[in-house]
Amino acid sequence: MRIGRKVLFILVLCAWLKCSVAQDGKALAATPAGGFQFVGSWNCSGAFGSGETHRSTFTAGVILDGKWLELTEKDIEPATGYLAKYLIGYNAQQKRLVEFDANNFGAATYASAEGWKDGVLTMTSDVSSDPHAPYAANRFLYSVAAKDSFVVDWQVSKSQALNWVSGDHLVCIRASH
Repeated sequence: MRIGRKVLFILVLCAWLKCSVAQDGKALAATPAGGFQFVGSWNCSGAFGSGETHRSTFTAGVILDGKWLELTEKDIEPATGYLAKYLIGYNAQQKRLVEFDANNFGAATYASAEGWKDGVLTMTSDVSSDPHAPYAANRFLYSVAAKDSFVVDWQVSKSQALNWVSGDHLVCIRASH
């Protein structure tokens, strides 16, 4: 009888652990729940942390069998010629969302272990220990504001203690067709 209970206990424990591992291993989605659609063209306006006006356009698509979000940004004001391609998707090895930021001034990578929470996706860079870097870390916050709008906030921290200050704020409205 004791052996039977032990075997049953081990079987139940194994089944529970397998379920826990399966839930923990669930892929994070590149797009928010609730049906928000990034696909399309967007007109964005806002300001840099300095107060200077910032206007840009975004185009968005879902690629690679719906697993990755692709955003393309083109600045209109100031007319610096800034162009960027952002790819956001799930890295199964690291069990987190990653963002690749390729732009005509450089490149960066960001990550989020939490994914979309209450309509907000926070993608954070690694913390730099380079004393000559303009900031220690930076992050993007993508917020779904309504059916036809979203907000992009870029924040920086000059210290490794991660004290975030606004670097850029854009409100994006879906372009009419």
